[in-house]
Amino acid sequence: MRSVSTAWRAERFGAGAALSVAALVLAGFSPCEARAEEADFGPFTPEYAEFFGKIEGEATLFGEGPRFAGQRRHDLSVAIEPTIRAEWLDGDLQFTFTPFARAAAADEDRSHYDIREAKFDVRSGDWEATVGLDRVFWGKTEANHLVDIINQTDAVEDIDDEDNLGQPMVRISRLTEIGEFSVFYLPYVRTRTFPGREGRLRSALVVDESARVIERDGGRWAPSFAARFAGVFGDADIGLSAFNGVARDPTLRPGGFVATPGGPAPTRLVPVYETITQFGFDGQYTSGATLWKAEAIWRDGQEDLRGRERAFVGATGGLEHTLFGVGEGTGFLENADLGLIAEYSIDSRGRNATTIFQNDVILGARLALNDIADTSFLLTSAIDHEFGAASIRLEAETRVTDGWIASLEGVLFVNGGEDPVAADLRDDSFIRMKLAYYW
Repeated sequence: MRSVSTAWRAERFGAGAALSVAALVLAGFSPCEARAEEADFGPFTPEYAEFFGKIEGEATLFGEGPRFAGQRRHDLSVAIEPTIRAEWLDGDLQFTFTPFARAAAADEDRSHYDIREAKFDVRSGDWEATVGLDRVFWGKTEANHLVDIINQTDAVEDIDDEDNLGQPMVRISRLTEIGEFSVFYLPYVRTRTFPGREGRLRSALVVDESARVIERDGGRWAPSFAARFAGVFGDADIGLSAFNGVARDPTLRPGGFVATPGGPAPTRLVPVYETITQFGFDGQYTSGATLWKAEAIWRDGQEDLRGRERAFVGATGGLEHTLFGVGEGTGFLENADLGLIAEYSIDSRGRNATTIFQNDVILGARLALNDIADTSFLLTSAIDHEFGAASIRLEAETRVTDGWIASLEGVLFVNGGEDPVAADLRDDSFIRMKLAYYW
C-alpha cells in the first residue's frame, strides 16, 4: 500500500496517464450543478454540489538553444485541474476536492500530479475551521510576494512563484470587529518541485530533490505553525503574520563531489530545508485611483549565498495607479482601463541574497480592455541595480468563445551574467502559449 507521504508528493508519471485522465473527464462530465435529488447518499447527500475545472494545452518555445547538456529545446504539455465541491447545513459545512496533473514532453520532472485541495470547511457564527489540503495566499504587491509562506511553490509550473502545491493543515479563524485572527497547524512538509536534467529554466547543476535535507526533527512530518491577523481600517487593508517551522524556499548546497584535476567538483545541488522564524507585514492603502502597497519580513535561521546563517530583512513596496477610460472619446479602446505599476524590492543581504529581488525596481502596466472577451495585458520589467540584470514579462489573455480562453506569456532575460541567481537563465527567454477549456 502506498504511504501517505508518497500520496501527497508531486509524482512523476507518463504522458499517456495524464491524457487518459483528461479524456475520461471530458467524456464523462459536463458543466453541472448537482442537486440533492439527483443522487442519494443517505444522510451524507449534499444540499448542493458542483463540478467544474479546466483542461489546457501548452506550448513553450525558447529563442535560443539549450545552455546545458541534456536540455530539450522546446516543450509541449497538457494539464487538467477539476474541482468537486459539496455543501451541507446551508453552506456551513463544505467539502472541496481539486486534483491537478500535467504531462510534459520535454522534462519528465515537469510531468507530475498533486492534490491542490482536499478539505472540509466548517463555519459556526464568527468561527471557521479548515481541515485537509488547501491553498492560502498572503500578500499585496505585484512582483515579490515576501509574506506568502503557507504553501510550497510548484516551481516546474512557472518561474513566477504563483503556482502552489496543496498544503496539509488545520486552520482555525475567528472574525472580530477589528478583523480576522487565524492560526495554522501544518503537520507535513511539502518540498519544492524543480526542473530535471532535460528541463529549461534551471541552474547549471540539477537540483536532486531525492537528496533533500530537512533540518528539523521529524523530517517530512516536522510540524510548522503560523498565525495571521487581517483587518480593514478605513481605506487601509493590513495583515500581520508570524511563522515558525520548515522554510518553503530551500537553500541549495553543492553535493555529489567528484575528483577532477582542478580539485573536487560538485555534480548536483542538494535542497536543504532549514528551520526558520519569520514575522511579516503586508498592507494596502486606497487613495482614489491609486493603490499603495507594501510587504516586509524579518526572517532568522536561513543561510545566504556564502553559507552564513543570519537574520535578514526583506521589503517591497510601491503603487498602482489606474487611468479609467483611457480611450474615451477616441473611438479606440473606449472602455479600457490602464494601470501603471511601480515597485521597489530590497533584501538586507545584498549580493549574498538567495533571491533575485535583492535591489530591484519593478515597473509595469496593466491594460484591461473591458470588452466582451475580457481581454487583458500585463507588462512588467524588473531591473536589478546590484548586478545590472533585467527581465521583461508580457502576459495576455482573452476569451475565444464560451468556455475557451487563450493566453500568452513571454519572458525576456537581459544581461544576467553577473547575477549569481539569474545567470543560468540568460539563454532561456521564452514564449508560452496556452489554450484552456473551462467547464
